Amino acid sequence: MAMTNAVHAMHESPHGASSATCGRAVSLPPRLLRQVRGHFYYVDHCPIDGKRIHLNGVGEPLALKSAVQINAELASLPVPLETDAPGHHVQAMLTTHGWEDLATWLGVASAGSHDQLWRASSVAECWAQVLALALGATPRGSHVVTTALASAEEATAIALRARQRALSSATVPVNPLTGRLEVAEYAHCVTPETRVATLVHTCPFTGMRQDVAAIAHAIREVAPACFILVMGEHHAAHAPLAVAHWEIDAYVVGAEAIFCRPRQGFAWLSRRLSLAMRGTPPNGLMAPHSGEEPTALASITEWVAYLDWLGRPFTGAPPRCSRLQAAGEAIQAHERALLNRLLHGFPEAPETPEASASPTSLWRCGLHGHPRVRVIGAPHSSWRDATVAFDVRGIEAWKVVQWLAATGIAAQLLSSPQARRALAPFGYTTATRLSVSHYNSEAEIETCLQTLEPLLERPAEAWG
Repeated sequence: MAMTNAVHAMHESPHGASSATCGRAVSLPPRLLRQVRGHFYYVDHCPIDGKRIHLNGVGEPLALKSAVQINAELASLPVPLETDAPGHHVQAMLTTHGWEDLATWLGVASAGSHDQLWRASSVAECWAQVLALALGATPRGSHVVTTALASAEEATAIALRARQRALSSATVPVNPLTGRLEVAEYAHCVTPETRVATLVHTCPFTGMRQDVAAIAHAIREVAPACFILVMGEHHAAHAPLAVAHWEIDAYVVGAEAIFCRPRQGFAWLSRRLSLAMRGTPPNGLMAPHSGEEPTALASITEWVAYLDWLGRPFTGAPPRCSRLQAAGEAIQAHERALLNRLLHGFPEAPETPEASASPTSLWRCGLHGHPRVRVIGAPHSSWRDATVAFDVRGIEAWKVVQWLAATGIAAQLLSSPQARRALAPFGYTTATRLSVSHYNSEAEIETCLQTLEPLLERPAEAWG
């Protein structure tokens, strides 16, 4: 990685292309996976705790080395005091390329697309400002649709604006059988007066993904003037993006979820929602301009360059967007393969002295096949992004997380107020979450299942 690489990065027009991995569960080739793992810091160990298997990608994403290194390089440079100084020109170019790369990655690259991209200090701030913009542009007495996956901050903002502007609202529930927000439920909640509808692309607690295109189409059929806002933070790193094709008005992502530093929030807004600003953007949103701090945008350039590299083995198509598409599909296919192992185990593996031959061995049957485990959300669903939340009968979730941590496996305890709201439709207040990334391997999944095996063999009352 060098700064000149970021400055001279190529940016080509988007033309859709599909790789052979689309829609399938296919692991990355071993040699390529080793190279992928080499692009991230601390992929197999913690500098404090030692050897570690990182299965907490949603809670604590690892850092892309090149994204950290470009920021360190930029931080070491003298600050250009004059606008005509060479250093100022280089930083302006980095910022411009960053916005172009962001547009290409999101799938919104077109003439004038810079006018529709915005930045905020965090993804939460970005979402709050986009929501405030849409709500502020609605006539009095309008209708708003939110979801059971909405954060407490979103619910509070909608309730406050509802009182101020006499808005009515409806909440789309989570289907407890599938774990998803269903198209039919949106169609039921939307009315011709609906002017704002929010959607979480992927639930960070269960990993279940929503059909954004189908939901947006259903909303438009009833309320064509509705602003459709999508939180994409927990989906963006796991599949290709085609935001311009989804009939939506806003898509929000965060730098940290795509392994970049520093933490920043980014939003694409439709031209219609951008015009609602009337020339005065919300205080927390910053438009693209050449004089801003380039570190956040330089990180985006490094992420896109990494995807460009990853996509090359899967497609010979020359447009850069084709390689980004192929990389996203390869990531999705590899993570699906890991989830299949986590959920359904290694039943075809030969018996070894270390592995139990029992048909209910966790190593052989996976989480879904074990009688003491309940997977939250449809276990066989293709609508799952890299995440599994589960409950173990007779063992509290915090004990499961502690057991894994004691053996060097990073998992996540779901117990926050927002997590409790997301788990409530399934009848749980807490759960254990394992979230994979494309840098994880099948060997790590196998180790995780074998590590959990002794815990699940214990009767509930045996915990000391």
